[in-house]
Amino acid sequence: EAEWQFIQKNQIKVLVKGQQGYPPKLEHCIDAPHVLYCKGSTELLNKRVVSVVGTRSPSQYGKDRVVELMAVLGQHDVLVLSGLAYGIDTMAHKEALKNKLTTIGVLGHGLDQIYPHANRALAAEMLQQGALLSEFMQGIKPEKQNFPKRNRIVAGMADAVVVVESGSKGGSLITADIANSYNKDVLAYPGRATDPSSKGCNQLIRNHKANLI
Repeated sequence: EAEWQFIQKNQIKVLVKGQQGYPPKLEHCIDAPHVLYCKGSTELLNKRVVSVVGTRSPSQYGKDRVVELMAVLGQHDVLVLSGLAYGIDTMAHKEALKNKLTTIGVLGHGLDQIYPHANRALAAEMLQQGALLSEFMQGIKPEKQNFPKRNRIVAGMADAVVVVESGSKGGSLITADIANSYNKDVLAYPGRATDPSSKGCNQLIRNHKANLI
């Protein structure tokens, strides 16, 4: 009852697997969540989707690639999806808005909060030109185990997943692996052989788990 009151008060849409409004590409994924909570426009969910992921501590090279990518995507009617985390995620959302692209943030917690707190203003801006999406009810905190779950939604909703920069371990590589298991297109930017923040991308390309951009 408390959840239903929260949903009504905050104009949150409940998307149920198998019913109209649920993201069509995600529906075909075997472990897709049964219920999604959406704040913002659900009409966006039928667009072509590019998911952008990467390190929380990008180099200037990684930042430049996001700016470049969003400028190109701005010439097409696509939806940019990411996880509202620090680093590449935040840049992807901000640059999408700059280029008049719709953008959705997939959260690893309930819609009663924004994590990281520094992105509260960005999240509010995204609601004017996109949406926030979560499988978690209100009160669910941004705990470590929630983020791989979040990543499968980022992968499952995508037509293509772009890994901008990543170390040899991390959430971006988890998202890429999940996307491959869903038979999605995975793309990665290469980096210098000696650059730690490009190790993950170079690894994906070397192992034929991502196409080279």
